[in-house]
Amino acid sequence: MSTSVETKKRKLPKKSDDTVQKKKKVQFSLNNTENETPKKMDFEALSSSLKSRASEKLAEVAAAKRQVRAKTDPAILSNVKQIKKQLKTKQKQMEIKKSKKKHINIVQDKENTTFRERLKERQKLRRGVLFDMADKSKKIWEMLRRDETTKEVRVKLCGELMKLIEGNVKFLSMAHDTTRVLECLVQFGNEQQKQYIFDQIQKDIATMAKSLYAHHVIIKFLTYGTDVQRDAIKKSLHGHVCKLARHTIGCRVLELCYNDFCNSAERFQLVQEFYGREYTILKTTDVKNIEELLASKTATGQRTNVLDYMQENLMACIQKDLLSTSIVHRVMHEYIRNANEKGREELIDAVKEKLIKMIHSRDGAHVAIHCLWYGSNKDRKLLIKSFKSFVVKIAKEEQGYPVLWTIFDMVDDTKLVSKIVLQELMSSFDEVINDPFGKKVLMYLIAPRNTKHLQYQLIQLMKSSDKLNTSKKDADIRQRELFDFCKSYFLEFFTTNILFSLKDGFHGFMMTEMIAKLSPEDDLSAFYTALSTVLGESTVEAQSETNLIENQIAHNVLRHLIIADGKRQKANKHKKTLLSTILSTISPDTLRTWILCNRGCFLFVNMLEHGQPDECEKIRSFLVPSAVETLKRQAFAGSKILVEKLLPSSS
Repeated sequence: MSTSVETKKRKLPKKSDDTVQKKKKVQFSLNNTENETPKKMDFEALSSSLKSRASEKLAEVAAAKRQVRAKTDPAILSNVKQIKKQLKTKQKQMEIKKSKKKHINIVQDKENTTFRERLKERQKLRRGVLFDMADKSKKIWEMLRRDETTKEVRVKLCGELMKLIEGNVKFLSMAHDTTRVLECLVQFGNEQQKQYIFDQIQKDIATMAKSLYAHHVIIKFLTYGTDVQRDAIKKSLHGHVCKLARHTIGCRVLELCYNDFCNSAERFQLVQEFYGREYTILKTTDVKNIEELLASKTATGQRTNVLDYMQENLMACIQKDLLSTSIVHRVMHEYIRNANEKGREELIDAVKEKLIKMIHSRDGAHVAIHCLWYGSNKDRKLLIKSFKSFVVKIAKEEQGYPVLWTIFDMVDDTKLVSKIVLQELMSSFDEVINDPFGKKVLMYLIAPRNTKHLQYQLIQLMKSSDKLNTSKKDADIRQRELFDFCKSYFLEFFTTNILFSLKDGFHGFMMTEMIAKLSPEDDLSAFYTALSTVLGESTVEAQSETNLIENQIAHNVLRHLIIADGKRQKANKHKKTLLSTILSTISPDTLRTWILCNRGCFLFVNMLEHGQPDECEKIRSFLVPSAVETLKRQAFAGSKILVEKLLPSSS
């Protein structure tokens, strides 16, 4: 047995000392005694013992790991963190040494270099080979964009730019400085140059529309591109409308495209994507508006799906505070018109304090009007408070001023309206009354829902809220309380600016409506005195600036003022009236000059028809003996009518 083992040993290659020692330990039973015969090894027992030892070791290691996890030594953790930091810093250092060796020099040499020099070095490292191309293109752009550059020079510069940027259009569009080069080239380049740039970016329009710098190139193509290029941009936005509406940058491109370059059919194609996912791929041409679409969906039971999808997209826009785009205003207006009570309440609750961003558009203003119609008193209060410091701006908006009309119609808390809305309007009274839209707000305070002075369609819109019955206070009481707050401002303005108001038709009729609205206790003596003083200084000379009697607008205003004062006298007797002030302020000789013109005669006719008996007698006293012959010689119609009014009483 021993001889066979020795022969095996000779055949094996030489091993290290450790392995030899291990072998010796295993062979102790063979070399104990030379005389004893070696025993046969039990391999099964040996393997079982090795397995048991291994399992014990594994158990000990697992227990040690559990102990370390349970009670971690802070010193060990700090060492591990330090080691990790060292490894990271070494990795960064290695990367810098390999690719950005110059950047280290820039950082170390901050004292001896300017910021622009360091920025230029960084751009060189970042752009690599394309830095020289970008730098040259910016120098050409600097000359190209100037106003004094001639057309011939621009053509030459555009040609040089095209040679530089060839194949690098997308790269240039993504940087803040080089994107201006492309914008300038789109603006001043010829059709071939524009088409080359457009071909390079056409596949990435939807992505570039959401880029901070590249979206300016898309805007330039919409502004200066051809009709074919604009149509391609519109089609490339299909399928991305909802995403762009929810994107801070993308909504700018969408707003410009929708608001300025789409007709009604193209706009509806863009809006359809808010109605359901299926419309991102297939556009319907069977319907023209949301009402027709919902009517067709009601038959198939899909109406709620359309409204839920609209609400989902609108809530995303509201949460991101992206409420300035016209397409979102339109979708919100369509939703609030057609949603059920629960959906409408959820939308009003989400948007009630953000409506100031929407009032500049027609649909946005109508959303605000619906919020005032269907909102609770608490919602209306918060909505009005959100308008604080913006009331004058809303009053001067072409689409915004009807929102203030709705506040005057619907809000019962007149103290809140007076404090926030009216106080701000009255503090800028001159600015508001001289604005073409602001003066309509003030007219609504004097003569609400009067179609003689205000737009008929808007008045009908205001009347449509009467059936809602959401306001408890009587409309006449509400209007009286609002007018009482601001009537002193009206009187002060018209008294101070009486000449301007007489020559302006709208202001003049505002005066007549104000006189009819004032209560018997209100004092009009200062106003009547100012009006009489201006009339006394006027002449009847043809084509004279001071000829108020023959002025068509001033004549109509005076005629309506006389009628309004006559009605006020019939309701309640006053000591001082308009006619009594005119007769006491203006001399009879000046009044007699009025009969030399047609409109002056008609003013006397109105005075005789609407004046008090004593006032009519005073007029006859200085006209009948001296002016009748002059009136009979006049050929115009007013003189004949005035003679008929004067002679019967004189006989």
